Amino acid sequence: MKKKFFTIMAVAALVLGMSSCGKDDNPTIVVEPEPVANDQELVGFWWEEYEYADVTEEGDPFTSVVLAVEVNEDHTGCIYLGAFDGENEDPVALYGGFDDSGFTWQLLDDGRIRLGDPETGETYALARTRGGGSYGQTMTDVSSTKLSYSNGTVTATNGGTTETLQKASDSQAAAIAQRLRANIKSNVDLGPGGKTPEGFDEDDIR
Repeated sequence: MKKKFFTIMAVAALVLGMSSCGKDDNPTIVVEPEPVANDQELVGFWWEEYEYADVTEEGDPFTSVVLAVEVNEDHTGCIYLGAFDGENEDPVALYGGFDDSGFTWQLLDDGRIRLGDPETGETYALARTRGGGSYGQTMTDVSSTKLSYSNGTVTATNGGTTETLQKASDSQAAAIAQRLRANIKSNVDLGPGGKTPEGFDEDDIR
């Protein structure tokens, strides 16, 4: 009788266990596809300031670099780079801008950005390898620079240098324009369509 009682209890426990295992206990996991970035998300001014000890092509020593990538709504853009010595507000060297480092852009579904030459329409390779570090005129060589967009950041890669750039707010963009004003001013009328860099007032550029 005792054996029969334990058998009944075991069966009851099994039935109760099965009945308690409902849909709420085993929810279906739905994996949402990652949203594809749209062009509008990319439009803006992307930048980063980082330590980098080296010398310019003219031999001027510097300790940090401001790297900025401007992406315009008309699918043009350019790269700016300023080298700073840590002592003065003005950069010891400026590179890039529309005239020297202008590009056309196309955002692909996987987040890679296809760059092109605004003058010839030639597109640059999305994948390339180059050894060693780079800065200055080399860093703003668009044909040797890779850009990609993911999770609200732009990644810029050139040679052995990779930097993650954040999108600047309007006030940040104005401050960056002020720091790089000589370069932006010298190129402002030379850009595609003669446009002022988006987001900047003429007062910010002067």
